Amino acid sequence: MNKARVFMSGRSQHVTIPAAYRFRSSIVSIRRDAQTGDVILSEVPPLADVFAALDAAQLPADFLSEADRDRRPPQDRPALDQLFTDESAEGKAEK
Repeated sequence: MNKARVFMSGRSQHVTIPAAYRFRSSIVSIRRDAQTGDVILSEVPPLADVFAALDAAQLPADFLSEADRDRRPPQDRPALDQLFTDESAEGKAEK
């Protein structure tokens, strides 16, 4: 069994990962196994790989048929629109 070092940096905890377990991407997903309590890190595939897999998948011809699609117009949500307008303005002011 390989081991890794755990250390603190400020308020964050870090783990050194042995070379045999290095990730190819800079982002990983993290979850805790409900039964064992183990922390599990999984590499997040690049979006290009996800889209390639979707393109390669043989979806049924009736997948999301016209009858299954929700064609209602978007709901009018002024408070939500204002929230995003405010956040957009704050982001521009910080730059």
